[in-house]
Amino acid sequence: MLIITGVSVLISMAIAAVVGSLLPTFSMKPSLLTSAIIPLVIAPLVSLPFVKMLFQLNFLEMEMRELATYDALTKLLNRRAFLERAEFAYNVAKREKQNFCILAVDLDLFKLVNDQYGHATGDEVLALFGQITKQISRESDIFGRVGGEEFSFFLPNTTIDEAENFANRLHTAIRQASVNYKGMPIHFTVSIGLAAFTGMNISKFDSLLQFADAALYEAKKQGRNRTVKAIGL
Repeated sequence: MLIITGVSVLISMAIAAVVGSLLPTFSMKPSLLTSAIIPLVIAPLVSLPFVKMLFQLNFLEMEMRELATYDALTKLLNRRAFLERAEFAYNVAKREKQNFCILAVDLDLFKLVNDQYGHATGDEVLALFGQITKQISRESDIFGRVGGEEFSFFLPNTTIDEAENFANRLHTAIRQASVNYKGMPIHFTVSIGLAAFTGMNISKFDSLLQFADAALYEAKKQGRNRTVKAIGL
């Protein structure tokens, strides 16, 4: 708005100066003063709606970008954003022959939480899981909500033992957490499938995700609330 006002003043004074040079009877000094004052008053009033509109458009653009990247409930990456970032990180790790691990995580018996305590409580559980995830993860870790109660983690520069320690910390943090339902604490658990990349053992990122999913299925089969490492890697 200040830029628009300043430009308006300069243009107005330039026009007054040109008119003054062409018309000898034209009083230069009062005219220059008038040409400066009028834009100073009018320009802000005229430009204010346009400036406000620009700010609103910028806010809407940021909001749309946020919705396209993050899950609104858990504040974690959505499926598309997670897969894009994780696959990029996978290609870098593969090129540099760096270790990393994939975790497939599923909230145990989540449908029962929704059925017994309502979807609002289920949403609180999901939101709490998102908070816990952010608290225990590193800045370099990539994680997101890839399904209803399904989550994936990409842990760069991480060995399988380090990833297992991370999974244990996640189990511990969840075990200590709860949401409130009519004065009663509601606890929940997760099952985790862990797959490790050790340099060149997987040719496609999707294959590693499938190994992690298979390990997750085995964790549920063994009784849930545990971590199972993928075999065959």
